[in-house]
Amino acid sequence: MAYLDPHRFRQLLLRSVALPATLMALLAVLLFWEVRQLLLADESADRSDAVLAQATEVRQLLVDRETGVRGFLLTGDESFLAPYHSAGKVLPEALARLDSSVADAPDQQARLAELRRRSAGWEAFAADELRRYRNQEDWVKLVAEGEGKRRMDGLRQLLDELAFVERERATQRSALAERQARLVLWGGAAWLLFLGLLLAWLSRRQLVLLSGDYESLLERAQSQANDLRASEARLEQRVAQRTQELTVANRELESFSYSVSHDLRAPLRAVDGFSQALLEDEGERISEDGHEHLRRLRAAATRMGQLIDDLLRLSRLSRAELTREPVDLSALARDVTDGLKRTEPGRDATFDIAPGLTTRGDARLLRVVLENLLGNAWKFTSQRSGARIEFFAESQDGRPHYCVRDNGVGFDMAYSGKLFSPFQRLHRPTEFPGTGIGLATVQRIIHRHGGDITAEAAPDGGATFRFTLEESHA
Repeated sequence: MAYLDPHRFRQLLLRSVALPATLMALLAVLLFWEVRQLLLADESADRSDAVLAQATEVRQLLVDRETGVRGFLLTGDESFLAPYHSAGKVLPEALARLDSSVADAPDQQARLAELRRRSAGWEAFAADELRRYRNQEDWVKLVAEGEGKRRMDGLRQLLDELAFVERERATQRSALAERQARLVLWGGAAWLLFLGLLLAWLSRRQLVLLSGDYESLLERAQSQANDLRASEARLEQRVAQRTQELTVANRELESFSYSVSHDLRAPLRAVDGFSQALLEDEGERISEDGHEHLRRLRAAATRMGQLIDDLLRLSRLSRAELTREPVDLSALARDVTDGLKRTEPGRDATFDIAPGLTTRGDARLLRVVLENLLGNAWKFTSQRSGARIEFFAESQDGRPHYCVRDNGVGFDMAYSGKLFSPFQRLHRPTEFPGTGIGLATVQRIIHRHGGDITAEAAPDGGATFRFTLEESHA
């Protein structure tokens, strides 16, 4: 019979293996491309943030120049010219930085060129005012005509237009990054679901073909001896077993959402493994650029794996059942800080853990909260000599607010809205590693405990995270 022929059977087996392997390779290529697009979108968002910050700096310097001239003309006090002169020294550098940041945007370059032209006009006008004042000429007429104000308003309008356009671009880039992230997850999920269904169909088809062949043989062997009848019974049992296995496999497909996320690691491991193999086996024949590309490929695969792990962990937190019990937060914090000290025993850092902080909640999940908050404080004070990290409680409206404070690099509160969103980071990965999932995990645990979490910080001025819990007494 055709399908019992060994050669035909090997062909069937080869097709059953080659097709899924090809689809998995295509999935790996898709994921690599999508991760690269996500990284590019993240870099674009960082550039927009830099442009907005530099535009704000230029605007403030222009205001300082204008305020200094106005104050001097009104009072005659030379001290009012101090901000005028100091801003004038740094203004060219600030304009140069802004020029460099918008080098890839012709429309913004045009606005900046117009800004320089108008700024030169205002500078000349301001210098004429000062000259007339010092020569006791009629400077009041210049002020009364409002020409200086009109010129400065024009400069502000140009900066406002530049900032508005950049914010619009940042919004578009953020939306693009979000769409690409969804495409990675849903595209990968759909692809793996298709692959699973294809494997199930191939398995069923193979079983049906084999089952039909065996049944045909058994029908022809019905007239043989009882030992052949026993073989027929064993064969039927094997077919039933295979059918049962197929039924179990189909039921497992119902929980594919977790499996999809979990199995995304497989192509990432393949990307990382083959990249390492290529470096080891063909390293001498690969250029320096090739080595760098492969290293970046492995780093991207590793980061994607960390993101998947963190997403799974975040998902489990939503489903895990809470166990309410007395929890010694001070003891948990000391245990976490002891572990941090062991990772870098030479660090110049001091921990101040307030004693006797207790509550009711899930000890396992509250430990995750402290591991993330204290771990972040440890990470963001790594470049600080004499680092200090505190864990204490404050009473507000008769309710304790637990606080983790550090004197690390801090952050700009203008971007605090991003803190607790997955994948949002306020520092570059090259400065401080991480996936941007930790604080989202912390917020989810706190919310499940009926509490809330807030943050206060200043650039280079440290950060304080405060959180509450529904039951804050043992």
